[in-house]
Amino acid sequence: MKSPRMLLVALMGLIPTGAFAHGPDGHPPDPNLHVDPTLKDCSVMFAPELTQEAFGRFVREFGSTSAFKSVAAPMTLRRGGVLVAIEQINFKVDEHADSWNDTFYHPDSYHELGSDLSFPKVRLRVGVSDRVDLGAFWTKNMNANYGWVGFEGRYGILRQTETMPISLAARLAYTKTLYVHDMDMHALTADVTAGRTFWGMLTPYVGVGGDLVYALETSDAVQLHSETQPVSHALAGVELRYWHVSLGAELNQAALRNFQFQVAAAF
Repeated sequence: MKSPRMLLVALMGLIPTGAFAHGPDGHPPDPNLHVDPTLKDCSVMFAPELTQEAFGRFVREFGSTSAFKSVAAPMTLRRGGVLVAIEQINFKVDEHADSWNDTFYHPDSYHELGSDLSFPKVRLRVGVSDRVDLGAFWTKNMNANYGWVGFEGRYGILRQTETMPISLAARLAYTKTLYVHDMDMHALTADVTAGRTFWGMLTPYVGVGGDLVYALETSDAVQLHSETQPVSHALAGVELRYWHVSLGAELNQAALRNFQFQVAAAF
């Protein structure tokens, strides 16, 4: 286990400090941005203008998009297996909507959030039996006030053989939004994926599932009710595994559409 731990530390060092990409400067944003000059990067802070409806939409989109994604073919690692990965998730938001404009503050009035957003993650997955894997992920924007930690359990229902044409797996996951003072957000995820391996290394797969996102507003700026938002999702992906290297890509359609990419080392 010494080598996987060392590799995890090295991979974490490759993660960029900025998770959200920003639009170009040089023009006044519309609507006007909420500004806090003490910030280094756009941060989750609630403005007094935030409404219950906008908060609900933010919980639905922010929570379901950041929830722990599968990004793996429906096979377990088997007992003693270890996978260490770096990932990148990309998605689009309506940055001018109240749900995103009134939930973020910015370093200055020209420092926009941007509609094309992304953040990196590190993931560790371990096979605790031939049918069960346990995993975790973590990320943080080092210049802002948000990050996430997540935990998952994966159960291999079917494994492809000469008489079984597909592999099938079920997964449960939990995600906690970190470092944000103005809310307490949690997400529970369940999904089922099915796939078939070709040539012993290429596995396309599909799946369905759902997220249940809960957020309690804890801000001094507003007084809003807590929000519980159920979000269904469908996913499709592909994993290429050769020797100890695994490459993966996955598309998720939920409250927002997102693409996720993974480079992993498996032992």
